[in-house]
Amino acid sequence: MGFGDWIWGAPLRRLQEDSVPTPSEPASDPIEAITETTAQATEAATEFVSWIGSGELTALIALGLVIAFTTAQWLARWAILKGIVQLPRGDDYSFTALLHRVVKRFHTYFMIMIAFALTDAMLGLPNAVSVIVKIFFVLAAILQIAEWVQEFAVSFIRRNVARSSGDARALASAFNIIKWFISVAVWSVALLLILDNVGADVTALLAGLGIGGIAIGIAAQGVFRDLFSSLSIVIDKPFQVGDTVRYGESWGIIEDIGLKTTRVRAKTGEQMIISNTNLLDYEIHNMERMARRRIETAFGVIYQTAPDLAEKVPEIVAEIVKNVPAVEFDRCGMSAFGPSSLDYDLVFYSLQPDFNRAMAARSRVLLALFRGLQDHGLEFAYPTQTLFIEGMSDREKAA
Repeated sequence: MGFGDWIWGAPLRRLQEDSVPTPSEPASDPIEAITETTAQATEAATEFVSWIGSGELTALIALGLVIAFTTAQWLARWAILKGIVQLPRGDDYSFTALLHRVVKRFHTYFMIMIAFALTDAMLGLPNAVSVIVKIFFVLAAILQIAEWVQEFAVSFIRRNVARSSGDARALASAFNIIKWFISVAVWSVALLLILDNVGADVTALLAGLGIGGIAIGIAAQGVFRDLFSSLSIVIDKPFQVGDTVRYGESWGIIEDIGLKTTRVRAKTGEQMIISNTNLLDYEIHNMERMARRRIETAFGVIYQTAPDLAEKVPEIVAEIVKNVPAVEFDRCGMSAFGPSSLDYDLVFYSLQPDFNRAMAARSRVLLALFRGLQDHGLEFAYPTQTLFIEGMSDREKAA
């Protein structure tokens, strides 16, 4: 059952049988089906012109209704466009801008077919004319809806690209390819619906397109995977040009996001090139979006430290770290009895997540600890070794 049959049902088939001879089976040749439909349309148009030219009151009323309905729709579109212009409009990719483009794409040919359909529903045009009106209304609706679907899909992707300056620059070529794929998909479906509604047998065409599509997909599956990975980067935005990322054992700065590959400038200076698909398979750590950087370090004090003083070390360290600018103290506590020291763990955050600034903050904290612990009578431990020799006197051992 064709798209037109789904909308109009049995009345369309009955009118076709009563007025215009139709083939018992769909034509296998699309050109033949289009030619036959064109001949029927020409015959119906001739009959409609003759009916209008006859001067009958019903014909004149029908012509007046078509003109009136078309004019009313055009004026309604004009008024809506004027009203939309008055609404707040953030940019060319806001909902208001999209609505403006969609209403502007409400074409006159669709208005005319709507006017004919309403007139036919109200007055009842001659059978041959009524059939052609219904068929061409469906064809006009297919073209109009296809254009709206294309506009929505392209605008959605363009909105995500445009609202990220890095992605917009890096993925301009990818967006053009994606736009081309959307256009091909939408208008291919529209063409098949049109051929189906003019009486062509699209079964063989669908089978051929399916086999061809599978062959192309298998041959270029790697390219398509990277292409859709580029689309995923545009929409999901895991990173942008200029972000510092870590993936696997590598990390660096994103320099360029292309149609198939992404280029990363490693910290060691060389440029790394990785396919978009392989890159998204990693667990990506985006350092650019860190709110703060966690830093953990360890230190030890000598075993000769008094137990009461050793117990106060976390409190002393907390006070020292809190006085260091651009850092936030987290915790400090004794972690182990080391070979030559009482070991402590210190965790704090650098409020400046940039790597170089975070390392500078760590340096300030360590220097502050070096001064502060000495002020409290605490000594840092260093590897020491005590040698006991059998037979030595206690005085010699003490020496």
